[in-house]
Amino acid sequence: MAIKKQTFMNGVLVIMVSQIIIKVMGFLYRIILTNFPEFSNQGNSYYGSGYQIYTFILAIATMGIPNTMSKLISEKIAIGDKRGAHRIFRTAMSVFTFIAILFALGLFFGADAISTYALSNPGVKFTLMALAPAIIFVAMSAVLRGYFVGMQNMMEYSKAQIIEQIVNSVLSVVFVMMLLGTNDPAIMAAGSTLATTVSAATAFFYLLMYYNKNKKDIWRDIKKSEKFALEPKKKIAKKLISYVIPISLGSVVAALAGVIDVVTVVEGLQRGGLSLEKANEIFGIIVGKVDILNAVPMSINVAFSVALVPFVSSAIARHRKDEAVDKINYSLKISSMIALPCTFGLFILAKPIFELIFPNSPDGYNLLQIQCWQLIFAVIAQTVYGSLQGLGKLYIPGVSLMIGAIIKYIMNVTLIPVYKEYIPVLSSVTYNVISCVIAFILLFKVLKKKPNLKEILFKPLLATLAMTLITILAYNGLGYINVSGNLATIISILIAVVSYLGFVMLFGVLNSDELAQLPYGNKICKVLSNKKKK
Repeated sequence: MAIKKQTFMNGVLVIMVSQIIIKVMGFLYRIILTNFPEFSNQGNSYYGSGYQIYTFILAIATMGIPNTMSKLISEKIAIGDKRGAHRIFRTAMSVFTFIAILFALGLFFGADAISTYALSNPGVKFTLMALAPAIIFVAMSAVLRGYFVGMQNMMEYSKAQIIEQIVNSVLSVVFVMMLLGTNDPAIMAAGSTLATTVSAATAFFYLLMYYNKNKKDIWRDIKKSEKFALEPKKKIAKKLISYVIPISLGSVVAALAGVIDVVTVVEGLQRGGLSLEKANEIFGIIVGKVDILNAVPMSINVAFSVALVPFVSSAIARHRKDEAVDKINYSLKISSMIALPCTFGLFILAKPIFELIFPNSPDGYNLLQIQCWQLIFAVIAQTVYGSLQGLGKLYIPGVSLMIGAIIKYIMNVTLIPVYKEYIPVLSSVTYNVISCVIAFILLFKVLKKKPNLKEILFKPLLATLAMTLITILAYNGLGYINVSGNLATIISILIAVVSYLGFVMLFGVLNSDELAQLPYGNKICKVLSNKKKK
């Protein structure tokens, strides 16, 4: 078949590399926008507020689609029913496009009411209107992406995301520069989010072209699976809805956590005595600086969450539970190895990182030092949720996140007027800790296994603590010999990365079998074994 299948770790690598590229590009254009004095923290507040509402509506309309599609299609492919897989795809395209159109119209015509009455921030209206059409293109893309991922082809999914981010990054900067003369952060934020709609359309047409290019080969394979009974479209539609609702629940609640901040932070800060302008500045720091720095490690790890759903579903469909359990444990360990060093690194280097990337607006690093601790739990939770969805336990992620979101809402409403900007970041940490711990415990109850915390958590933590000590000594040492601040920061980050990899090898965080599973892992094992012989 022309739609090529990748192995689990190759699929993870493809998604991981694409996510790094996407986040670096997204990171760069947000830095550029933040450093425009006309845009700055206020522009980030309008952008972040509108984007959180859009993300919430998008989660309701589309977010469960890729995982639903990949789960159902991978199960069909595992038993050889490619006709059934394609029938699911075609039915899903009709059902979810119709739903997305309804939500897009609702957001566009309801933008004024949402911004005025729900957010108490009328300037967000233009951002919401600019984002509304994107829902339709994202929904159609989600169906195509889910189809490809279900056949364990991560390449086109990743290419489409990279293309989408390139278009979004370039046009966001171009549109804001065109609107600088308005001197209105609300209008500039709308221009930036209009780029999101254009980029979503571009990604959809790329995926559609790839599908049409391979249509003949797809149908050739379909004809080979005629022995399977043809499932009625009505039954498929009901199955899609029955799966997408619980899978979407997790995405909806995760987006709801962002909406909680949008609804409560600016309003709560005003109740605490701050002006709307000052409240927007503080919220802009959180969503435009702190959140985007926290998002980088999470985007790298999302590869495991995406790749685990079809892999685990396929393994369970073939009655190979042990294979699924091994991949879940391995993925959890890698997630810890991503989350822990990133968390400690952001904590100890928060101030110099802010001075490096936000030279015109470096305030807010202390909020990052608090919120970065959510990373450990948020990253591990991503992998846990993907595992649970692959195992068919679709409601657990959503319920876990809902409990955390309720606690977050209570903290924001009661404490923001008193303790101001520190509460949103503290409530985000609390939300992620509660959600992760509940889902983690339930995952291993489902697996009927005890988690090996020594392998999953403690070994990576040991390597992280050693890295942290080296990084602190390096940064202070560079300052002592008068190396300039920005150069010292860059060198310290590089030392942190190299030293962490060294300690991972020194402390045997990954055994030879686990190393071999990595891309080029066999070559790494050979090099290490040759060194031991010498």
